[in-house]
Amino acid sequence: MNTVLLHTHLALGAFLLLALAIDKVKAWRLVVLAAVLALVITGAFNFMWRMTGAPAGWHAFVGIKMLLALHVIAMCVLIARGTAGLEKEARWRKSALGSCVLVVLIGLYFSNFAR
Repeated sequence: MNTVLLHTHLALGAFLLLALAIDKVKAWRLVVLAAVLALVITGAFNFMWRMTGAPAGWHAFVGIKMLLALHVIAMCVLIARGTAGLEKEARWRKSALGSCVLVVLIGLYFSNFAR
């Protein structure tokens, strides 16, 4: 079950990164919002159950990862609302893409290299 949720979490993250990269957040509004909700649920589950033998010094990086993930979630929700101007949405999308890449890199580091 843990592996299924982990791969679900990774697939949802890849979908959200794709939606941000090709600027389809507004077009896929309901799917993006459902993916955000599922990412929060699977991320919380993975955090509680998979980080049993955490490496030294992981607290700061995981805290930064969570804050960046909250930034991505907030930007996706704001873009999906569709009430801002085009230049503001472009700025939000670029910042969310940057945060999303950092979230992925921090997650890859702690799941593959820090153990």
